[in-house]
Amino acid sequence: MEIFSYVITHDFGFAPNPFGGFLTLATCKPRIRLSAAKGDLIVGTGSASTVGNQKLVYAAKIDDVISIEEYGASSAYEIKRPVAGGEWWRRHGDNIYFMAGGEWKQRRNIHHPLENMARDLGGENVLVCKQFWYLGDAAIQIPDEFADIVKKGPGHKRIRNPVLVRQFVDWLMKLPKGVHGSPETRPKSTERCVSAPRTPHC
Repeated sequence: MEIFSYVITHDFGFAPNPFGGFLTLATCKPRIRLSAAKGDLIVGTGSASTVGNQKLVYAAKIDDVISIEEYGASSAYEIKRPVAGGEWWRRHGDNIYFMAGGEWKQRRNIHHPLENMARDLGGENVLVCKQFWYLGDAAIQIPDEFADIVKKGPGHKRIRNPVLVRQFVDWLMKLPKGVHGSPETRPKSTERCVSAPRTPHC
């Protein structure tokens, strides 16, 4: 197991998308999506302009690495397709790319303009995580002993030290899994998002 750590400068519930009973990273961070493997851990930490440095926004263990084409076509991931109506979190679906007539198309969404398509598709894969911890605006401080895991600045950090990885995972496993906070864009009139591992709601 390796850890891929990066700073989340804006958390909209889109990248990552923690809704629908499982967490996915389908857009942005193309280098992570190209390199991460099943069993690896993704860690997103806060920035000074959001919840604060060295705070855990989310962590997720990768259960599957699938192609963007499969993600866009399979009915198993339909819950992640953006829709305008219904529950507010459905608008933030990250399943926005699909193949039609041998060409890539983009589903209507509120996050990514067409000019982001080349970068997103360059990541080739979607990371699917059934075991995850999403804290959002309720992000918690990461203990100082794990300071080396926190990335500073753009890009990502890859942690291969088996002792450090194991100790961090042990700490993480003591936290409750699922959704325990809200993205920055939650509706003002909506209570904090809290969901069981398989049933998102607000």
